[in-house]
Amino acid sequence: MREVELSAEERTYSARLMRINHCGEVCAQALYHGQALTARDTQTSAVMQQAAAEERDHLSWCEQRIKELDSHVSLLNPFWYAASFSMGALAGLLGDKINLGFIAATEQEVCRHLDEHLEKLPPGDEKSRSILRQMRDDESRHATTAIEHGGSHYPEPIKSIMRQVSRLMTRSTYWV
Repeated sequence: MREVELSAEERTYSARLMRINHCGEVCAQALYHGQALTARDTQTSAVMQQAAAEERDHLSWCEQRIKELDSHVSLLNPFWYAASFSMGALAGLLGDKINLGFIAATEQEVCRHLDEHLEKLPPGDEKSRSILRQMRDDESRHATTAIEHGGSHYPEPIKSIMRQVSRLMTRSTYWV
């Protein structure tokens, strides 16, 4: 892939978007770990562990890209990990159908964010764009797999709350 030299402003902007995506992957790790811990069925736990393994790749790709853009990961990652682990564990305690539905709803929201970031990236940042495209494909597959394994479809009011929490994470992580 031919790299285009990004301006300082473009590098900063791309790095901030990638920092958000990195934090999202930190949250995904925490959610899946919490959910796998409290899942009732071994097959549900296996689905969580497989998705977490793929999320580790995303985490690594984002972190590497942030370094290439001369920036840093979010200082808020420990807070977001703890909050996400707790939410994941709670979802698991509510039963596998709700647990898997939480994955589907979360990954659908992540896909929406990734689509927005793909549009917002500077035109010359094909390296970040390539990473986000692959992540989007994987996240979409995670959502589908969760539903196929019996996950419930969440009602819009629950999804709205999830979006509000997501906005808080993305807005804070963009800067810190």
